[in-house]
Amino acid sequence: MPVRAVFFDVGDTLWHAAGAPPPAEFRRRAAERAAAFLRARGLPAADPAALARACWDAIEAAMRAARAGDLIEPDYPRVAADAAAALGVPLDRAAAAEFLDAIYVSGAEGGKVAYPDARPTLDVLRQRGFRLGIVTNRAFGGERFRADLREAGLDIDWDVIAVSVEVGYLKPHPRLFRAALDALGLAPAEAVMVGNSLAEDIAGAQRLGMPAAWKRSAADADGVVPDFTFDRVSELLDWSLLAEAARVC
Repeated sequence: MPVRAVFFDVGDTLWHAAGAPPPAEFRRRAAERAAAFLRARGLPAADPAALARACWDAIEAAMRAARAGDLIEPDYPRVAADAAAALGVPLDRAAAAEFLDAIYVSGAEGGKVAYPDARPTLDVLRQRGFRLGIVTNRAFGGERFRADLREAGLDIDWDVIAVSVEVGYLKPHPRLFRAALDALGLAPAEAVMVGNSLAEDIAGAQRLGMPAAWKRSAADADGVVPDFTFDRVSELLDWSLLAEAARVC
């Protein structure tokens, strides 16, 4: 069964935080935005910076627990609303979702830069006839994520974008991979996964029957053997599996 699609992780696979501000700057910007958000809505908060930090710490803790547990994506607005309530700030779920979006520093502002050969490689794969998709774990999806892709020059009219917060499951859960496959009407063997995590991208895809290419990074799992290993995104073009599949796409 020939390969017809190539799915990509994004962080440290297609882009990286080359120019990320120091943590103190992230905190400063989040605090300023938290204060502006609260003022605009007439909400009480003795310390906007503490509120922003508490909400952010809570959603990161929820994500870590989910990754170590059932892989069901947490309800981050609800988590943030509970954290705010503990500080005496009344945010319902909808307001908490708006608050998180307001304080989130992402995309180019957060230092995200595409690897220089990422876009050219995607363009060549498209020219070779492959359908292209994203399968990624992210707490923020929707237009915010699409805007980040545009800013990074990675707005290639993707055939499918499967984001964990939108699907409800985190890699390596099979349902996130299945969401991308089902959207394109493909069997697992008809797609390959490309990512930098052995545990999430490589093992998750292989368990489903998808070949997987690993962008060499710090190993986060033992006993996982990628079908292909590379350092530069452009090296994917030399993967024999994709070279042979391109002839029949």
